Amino acid sequence: MTADTYDDDVALRAYVLRHFSHLMTALERRVTEYNAPIVSDSNHSKIAKLHEFLEDRDGHVDDADVIATFETPYEDRIASAVDRVLSTRRDQLLENRCPHCQRLVRTPIARQCLWCGYDWH
Repeated sequence: MTADTYDDDVALRAYVLRHFSHLMTALERRVTEYNAPIVSDSNHSKIAKLHEFLEDRDGHVDDADVIATFETPYEDRIASAVDRVLSTRRDQLLENRCPHCQRLVRTPIARQCLWCGYDWH
């Protein structure tokens, strides 16, 4: 996306996915962060360690739920998770917008707009 093609909805959805995944449920995080199901019965030691890490980080997610959710295409899983965050937890989002052009800036703590170049340091 360029300054000429900026779309606030597209920018907001990418911003939520990149910076606010902690507002997603454990299942949503599990199925949007990975392209393959991470389940407990993996025979591969690295996958088993990753599963253990995710269980510690997010809490338990049922393997059957993970596998069932992976039947949905990846882009649809992302859209569903972001839609839910925007509809139920929007009050917890820090939408860092440029004071000059009102577009979303790159990160929640950025102080320079990459769209218009405005700097508010």
